[in-house]
Amino acid sequence: MSTVIKCQGCGAILQTEDQSKVGYVLSLDHEYCQSCYRLMHYGEANIHFHPEDLPNLESDSLILMVSSVLHLDMLFSYPVYRYQPDAHFVYVINQIDLLPQSTNLDKLVEKLTQKARSLNVPFQDLILMSAKNTFDIENLKKYLTSYRHKNIYLLGVQNSGKTTIYKALTNQTKALAFKKAGLTQEALSSPFGDQIIYDMPGLYQEGYLHQLLPYEVYKNLIPDIEMKPKIYQVKDQQALMIEGLISIVFKGTNMSAVFYGHQNLKIHKTNAKRVKELLLNKEEHFKVFVHDYEEKALRIPKGKTQITFADMGFLHVIGPMHLKITYPKGMHLSMTEATFQ
Repeated sequence: MSTVIKCQGCGAILQTEDQSKVGYVLSLDHEYCQSCYRLMHYGEANIHFHPEDLPNLESDSLILMVSSVLHLDMLFSYPVYRYQPDAHFVYVINQIDLLPQSTNLDKLVEKLTQKARSLNVPFQDLILMSAKNTFDIENLKKYLTSYRHKNIYLLGVQNSGKTTIYKALTNQTKALAFKKAGLTQEALSSPFGDQIIYDMPGLYQEGYLHQLLPYEVYKNLIPDIEMKPKIYQVKDQQALMIEGLISIVFKGTNMSAVFYGHQNLKIHKTNAKRVKELLLNKEEHFKVFVHDYEEKALRIPKGKTQITFADMGFLHVIGPMHLKITYPKGMHLSMTEATFQ
């Protein structure tokens, strides 16, 4: 009977037969598959896949639904409770360190709780935390040990920080946690006192940056420290260009816009008439761009509205106004009430 050996970084079953498939190694003595090795040492990303089906989850387990604050508009989109109704669910909002320090976290919890209840989503608790904060991790450890469940699963959308939480809870230093979607291939597991914690492969989300751009590009567009607000006063028929990816044309009077994203994102103001020329000659004007775009017209109602651009960031505007947004074809874009102030 052959022994199954898994990659310490992504959990893939190691194999020496086919280098085009996941888990390939030159020798089964290696701890990491070739994909993880090249990611660690050269920053190269290749065949990590994106699982489309929900994994098997034991009944009467504790499932931590982990979400990044970048994914708040999609927080309750996966009805896992229908897939495993005998489990207990706790929603963990990770990476709150990305939000501005002025964010009222109590109001954020209140809004998210109201949304969950309006959608009839069952949950035990809703926790805000940062996996980088040792105080938050220690509190989470105490919280988890208060449950009797043998199995604890970390489940959520790719790039939500599940593996970072897993490593902090279990001291498993060999698992890899990069801003690389689809990195975890198979469940990683580790004892946690009398319990077992499983780091599950991430759920696939259509339209996020990993689907639109290569790893070496999108890893530099996803925020990793506090998103300081970038404030713009705009006139009618002016536009904001975000890299060569997104243009936002404003229609109205006395308008302002606040963008939250990576600190190094290049954003500039221009005239709406110039947007078409800039995108037609994008190779000359921008370092980051795509080849295919689509447009959407939005009517912004009275009050503060949040436009979410995949996992790249948010735009806050105060209506009423109209926007015409040009963005990469297939990019996830949503309009909601602002989730934070």
